[in-house]
Amino acid sequence: MSDLFKDFPNLHPLLVHFPIVLLLLALLAQCMVLFIKDKRIFKWISFFLIATGCLSAYVAMQNGTHLSGDADERAFAIFETHYLFARITLWSSLIISVVRFVVIKWYPIRWMEYVLLFLFAITAITVSITAHHGAQMVYIYGVGPQGNGILSK
Repeated sequence: MSDLFKDFPNLHPLLVHFPIVLLLLALLAQCMVLFIKDKRIFKWISFFLIATGCLSAYVAMQNGTHLSGDADERAFAIFETHYLFARITLWSSLIISVVRFVVIKWYPIRWMEYVLLFLFAITAITVSITAHHGAQMVYIYGVGPQGNGILSK
């Protein structure tokens, strides 16, 4: 964890909810692009949501932590999966942000909206998997915000 935030051990749990909500709403906005008559506003809304979701995912990852040696062995495996899907979410949302912007500005091709919908859905799935594994670490294995076990064994 960055030294700047060492006095805020609960920062990661506070920050992780932003990318979850923003990336799921981005998928909803992209669905609206396909079904609403005035599409332009929803194209920009989906861009804004995916871009801010990407940025907030980056911030949440920078304030993530590690597991200490006293954590359950299974928690370490879950943490690795959690971190892997967090990276996938970050990179996919970054790529989608760029593609979404390019499609809005230069290539407003109808079939690209379906490709984007598929990509938004993949990102919604990866952020959901990331959240699921994070919740498992907290609620099943007692991993606290600073990465140490918080439940007595």
